[in-house]
Amino acid sequence: MYDDKEPLRVLLLAPDPAAVERAGRQLARVGAPGAVVVDACFSESRALQQYFKLRPDVVVLDCRVVPEEPARFVGLLKRMAPGSCVVAVVPSPESPAAGAARRLGADHVGCLEALPAMIDALVLAS
Repeated sequence: MYDDKEPLRVLLLAPDPAAVERAGRQLARVGAPGAVVVDACFSESRALQQYFKLRPDVVVLDCRVVPEEPARFVGLLKRMAPGSCVVAVVPSPESPAAGAARRLGADHVGCLEALPAMIDALVLAS
């Protein structure tokens, strides 16, 4: 997936700057080799553009971006870029958003506090 000597390149898709800041704090807790945010987007369309431009190692989706269809982006990205890696941040692992993200192919699904562990698992799996 990526060179383990380089930080994991992350594209964040979140509903607002405060959510990006919270996710950034959690990503700072990722173990070696770490994670670096290459861009943060507040809309699905912008995130798709940036995904194909930047080719990040992983997309972290805050499922509150589109509350009425919280995991739509997972399905969209998985169809357009089948090899993509998506981590879905949900309010609760048992929430409807979590179930939708899993069904649509998210690689990892969990609450914000679990984000460092989810990213660490990707590093270990590579």
